Amino acid sequence: MKPVEDVINDLQCRALAYEIIFQSLFTELPQFFKDKAIENIELNFKAFESGTQSESGKAKLDAAKAVASRITGVKLKSSS
Repeated sequence: MKPVEDVINDLQCRALAYEIIFQSLFTELPQFFKDKAIENIELNFKAFESGTQSESGKAKLDAAKAVASRITGVKLKSSS
């Protein structure tokens, strides 16, 4: 069994790789598809935020929204 630190490192490396891959793919989309994707991303975050009550859950959603903003290159709208 792997030590916890190795598992955490592996997950962090995978998350970074996925972020880079998605960002690379997103930048190649035509603007129309980017706009539709951003609209859908914002709707999905809004749905998750409306169902999240805990402070830790809200903090994770904020962090996820920051990652999504980096990937899309757009500041996502706040649900409030």
